[in-house]
Amino acid sequence: MSFTGTLRATFSPDIGIDLGTANTVVYSHDEGILVSEPSVVAYRTSDDTIVAVGAGAKEIDGRAPGLVRVVHPLRGGTISDFRGAHALVKTMVDRALSSRARIAPRVVACVPGCATDIECKAVEEAIRAAGPRSTTFVPQAVAAAIGAGLDIMGTTPRMVIDIGGGTTEIAVLILGGVVAMHSIKIGGDTFDEAIAARLRRDHFGIGPLTAERLKIERGYAGRPLRREAWLASGTDLAVRMPAKRLVDETLVGDAMRDGIDKIARAAWFILESVSPDLAGELLETGIVLTGGGALVPGLAGEISGRTNVPTTIADDPLGCVARGAGEILASPGLHERLRPHADRLTRWYQSLRIGMKEGYSR
Repeated sequence: MSFTGTLRATFSPDIGIDLGTANTVVYSHDEGILVSEPSVVAYRTSDDTIVAVGAGAKEIDGRAPGLVRVVHPLRGGTISDFRGAHALVKTMVDRALSSRARIAPRVVACVPGCATDIECKAVEEAIRAAGPRSTTFVPQAVAAAIGAGLDIMGTTPRMVIDIGGGTTEIAVLILGGVVAMHSIKIGGDTFDEAIAARLRRDHFGIGPLTAERLKIERGYAGRPLRREAWLASGTDLAVRMPAKRLVDETLVGDAMRDGIDKIARAAWFILESVSPDLAGELLETGIVLTGGGALVPGLAGEISGRTNVPTTIADDPLGCVARGAGEILASPGLHERLRPHADRLTRWYQSLRIGMKEGYSR
């Protein structure tokens, strides 16, 4: 790196932020992933003092006493708790840049395609709490494609499916533009809730952390992997007593099937909406999966079988969105090309600037 580049990176860093439902990731082109922690905040109910943010807050989720409230500030890819979101973003940026003297950074933030103008404005307000010099919004699917190493500026179409905690973003990209994009509110949290709901039907209650662990340990798409049953701790709802139960992987797979079907149908919908020429080229370039949901065993094969398009998983799928956001800032030409990425995003940005002084309910 040149001296001027080093000086700029030290005092005026450029960072990409993936403000995700499950995890918040901060990325720098020069140093890689700076922070990756759960999107969870805990604060004291008596005086609203922040107790923990990130991993520390997740550890006490479901275990905190009544005087401490644990919140997930983002639901379905959008902000549900403004105060918690402000604390989350500011803390993560401070942690990412705490080791260096700095001026306010430039930020690229990622937003889901299903976000409304009001929800996008709430994201801007939360990021402003961290004091950036400037903020640019890009769709999550675009950042995910760049973070996965796809050449979206070329003449060959690229298709990405980013499965996050709250949303799944699907896009076909070519020549730096979006040919087709679709967003659905299905993600990792949907799978967790479905697993917990399926067990409740058998009068066995589990918490969100156990549901997430079951998804990770025994979740799958397509055919079962023939793994042994997993011992889950919870509550026997028939007698309201603590209990343990062996959970078979087929139960977990059945619970996840509806969400996986919706993701596959959304991918099929996108492929139907592009021209036959582009669809034919996608048979060669394939589909790339990013996000935490990409790690579900068998999912790539299931989507490939349902769409007839080869499907692969990106390297480090969890970091693709934040990495792509950081890489956009590192490339001035790409940044300028994507900043007014679509008329809708431009309207979002204008509404943010016009409506910045409007108040929010906290």
